[in-house]
Amino acid sequence: MEDYRIRTTKKLIRESLIRLLEKKPINKITVTELCTECEINRATFYRYYEDVYDLLDQLEKQLVLELKNGLHLARNDYTISGFTEEILEVILRNKELSRMLFNERSGKDFLRDILEIAHNKCMEEWKRSGKDIPKNKIDYLCTFITAGTIGILNEWMINDFKETPREIAELIENISHFGIKKIIY
Repeated sequence: MEDYRIRTTKKLIRESLIRLLEKKPINKITVTELCTECEINRATFYRYYEDVYDLLDQLEKQLVLELKNGLHLARNDYTISGFTEEILEVILRNKELSRMLFNERSGKDFLRDILEIAHNKCMEEWKRSGKDIPKNKIDYLCTFITAGTIGILNEWMINDFKETPREIAELIENISHFGIKKIIY
């Protein structure tokens, strides 16, 4: 386990990167600028990270791991809204980082990782249902639902997380189960 000072320094570096990412894309952020922002020297930064891309990559991996761990601990009888709410809670706890990683400038891999988590969970649930659905149809259904979910998550972030995770999760579940017809008509 890392010493308190190391954890505090890394937290300061991460928070500084997130503040800078709110102003400009990752390819315009230098280590010098980041060190100035968080008031540390470059040697301290390089003790933990190779460059700003390594830092961003580690932040992304940490968030994806937290998402996967949350879903791994999820009950087997989870509904779509239950497991989606789990993802939303993690995103809300890390909202600044999530917003930055969802941003197209810096987070295409993050979106792919989130889609993979959701896709795998859908596949698991539908296979467990016992219905004889051809694999290619399950793949299409999972892709449709997970891509739509990513769109809703992106909109939720753009709207500054106004709705609760439960409200968004229920919206996703209703659209997944009933399509837009039930909601609109």
